[in-house]
Amino acid sequence: MPNIVFYNIQENVQVHSPCLVIHGKCSSKATKVQAQHPQLPTLFYDVNNQFFKATVNLTPGENKFTFVTDTNLSQTLTCFYTPLLQNIPVHLCLLLARDSPGTFDSPKTQIQREGGNDLALAIKKLRVGARLMQAFTNEQMLRNGFGHRTFNFAEEWTMDTSFRQDTRLRDTVKIHVIRSDKTVKELRDPNLAQQNPNGDNTGGLFGIAMDALRNYGGPFTAPEKPVQAAVLFLDTHWDPNQNLILAHAALGGGDSEIKLAIFGSHGLYSWPSCFEDVPQYFTDTTRISTKEVANDCNECSSHWECLTVTLGAFMHEIGHLLGCPHQESGVMLRDYVTLNRSFLTKEAFSVRTNSDGAQPPIYPRDECTWHRLDSLRFLYHPSFTLPQDYYDPSFMRPGKLERFTVPPPTLYPMGNNCAMLKSETGIYCIEIICGDLARAHIEYLPQSLGGMGPQREILLSLDDMRSRIPPDHLSKHGNDFKLKVHAVNSSDADFDNFPKVVNPEQIPMSKFGFSSNVTGIKSMQLGDANRGSDFGIVAFDVRKVTAVRVYHGAALDGIRLYLRSEMSKQPPVVPPRTYVGKITNALKSVKIQQEGSSSVLFGKETNGYTDLVLENGEYITGFNVRCGAWIDAIQLLTNYGKVSEMFGNKNGGGQGELIPPQGQYILGLYGRVGQWVDAIGIVYGSL
Repeated sequence: MPNIVFYNIQENVQVHSPCLVIHGKCSSKATKVQAQHPQLPTLFYDVNNQFFKATVNLTPGENKFTFVTDTNLSQTLTCFYTPLLQNIPVHLCLLLARDSPGTFDSPKTQIQREGGNDLALAIKKLRVGARLMQAFTNEQMLRNGFGHRTFNFAEEWTMDTSFRQDTRLRDTVKIHVIRSDKTVKELRDPNLAQQNPNGDNTGGLFGIAMDALRNYGGPFTAPEKPVQAAVLFLDTHWDPNQNLILAHAALGGGDSEIKLAIFGSHGLYSWPSCFEDVPQYFTDTTRISTKEVANDCNECSSHWECLTVTLGAFMHEIGHLLGCPHQESGVMLRDYVTLNRSFLTKEAFSVRTNSDGAQPPIYPRDECTWHRLDSLRFLYHPSFTLPQDYYDPSFMRPGKLERFTVPPPTLYPMGNNCAMLKSETGIYCIEIICGDLARAHIEYLPQSLGGMGPQREILLSLDDMRSRIPPDHLSKHGNDFKLKVHAVNSSDADFDNFPKVVNPEQIPMSKFGFSSNVTGIKSMQLGDANRGSDFGIVAFDVRKVTAVRVYHGAALDGIRLYLRSEMSKQPPVVPPRTYVGKITNALKSVKIQQEGSSSVLFGKETNGYTDLVLENGEYITGFNVRCGAWIDAIQLLTNYGKVSEMFGNKNGGGQGELIPPQGQYILGLYGRVGQWVDAIGIVYGSL
């Protein structure tokens, strides 16, 4: 057995993070270990109770480390780093007022120690902070069984400032220095301060950052959308007289063009500016004075605590831009107050807890984490893709950041406290939300990671969902909880009050001419169920539909379905079609010449319409829909595998689908109609 063992990395492993935290153990009473790299400066770390954690930078290609203790133990470790340049990066930005002096808040003693508090130093600190976030995330993904993977920051070939001992040209984190059109005074308006209880625009800095990015141009106005950006306001300032951190807001989100996280620089003074200082800065117990700098949330009384809170909070907001909501634990709660433990085996005295903190060795169970649900989101986020993912057909990687390329998952009540979930590309996670937070979940991992792969159809039962809710939440939320469903290449789908959804009204369809044993169930409505007037149920036997007339312009106006009567087995007369047309997958538009057969109408008749004629034995199996506040467009699907064109505004709204569960038929349409069709759903059941 070697004298030094490594717990979280294997010899000759392929990694894709530019920074790692290597966990190891020495078989002696060593107090120090150094990590030697042939191309990088040697770094030193404490050994506590034989354990150490070494935060190391990597260069592309082979990285051969030699770990040497102060008791002359030695062990080599080789790994290979491959940057994943095709993954969508996060652009790291420093935002300055147009008249900014280019300095950040820092205590006098720290200014003397670091030789200033200028823009150049801020860039150095932000680069190291970025690498620490990547190393932390990589370790968390590894522990979740997802391999060495993390997100990219945009990089550039420039003078690397990550080491005090060695500055040379390398690929390093690119820091966009962006000037706002606002002045320092405008940015420091108390009404913009997020923590100001009397502010009237406490979210305004988010819009200011958005405007600055768009005015800056570059990647933020490139055609590929959306782009990801994390912005630090350099002109953040603690005002002890107002008891406010000015020009600061902790926010994450964005729109279809820019996914954005913003934060203030009030704690930047506590961040290390080079890797040599990482262990020291995470254990710096220097007390702060609120006459000079902020004590954010009363959790930053010492330098190291300020580092963990502000770096962790910035990463929390980056989590939001990557799609993560708040969780019941981890970074997306506020567990980043212990972020230091992910990089150390001994914790310094904490003013926040008035204790010496975690004692060595600090085990993974005592560290800050990304919640499992965050890691699942990352697994299917295009910023985290690994090359080997493409070799697993069950992985079904998203192709780009904006994943809304197919309809979101749909849910169809089945009666008997059951419902069918459907997704065109596969569901990989179902969250059970009690109140505001997920309290349980079901996951469908790719086969290469030991799972069964994302599922296109999942039968859910109310009893099963309830059994997964922790007992302390079941009594409160057992009759009112919602599901959030994640699918590949799709927006999430939320289903409120699941217990009510799986107990729908059973509609006797005999009053619409069906047999007495036929009952119908309403699907969810697409569009806006609060607009227009209730149109009621327009029922029909889908097997008897011979032709369809879709009324449309810039939106869907109505749908008329022509039905074959019992007296006639012939569809409406249509112009002759070629045999080439019969073997295509496209459902062709053909003018109906004879309209003598009976018909039913959902919505309104207008002068603009398109006719579709079905072949013998062909029937409608569902609809693809574009919708938002109303129904923009609709597309018909048939059992022959044919699809029509999208009728209406094919670029309007978002995508949805109305397709009954397997073995069920469409029995009718229902919804709301105003100037056009505002909402539409199907009634389905067995025939």
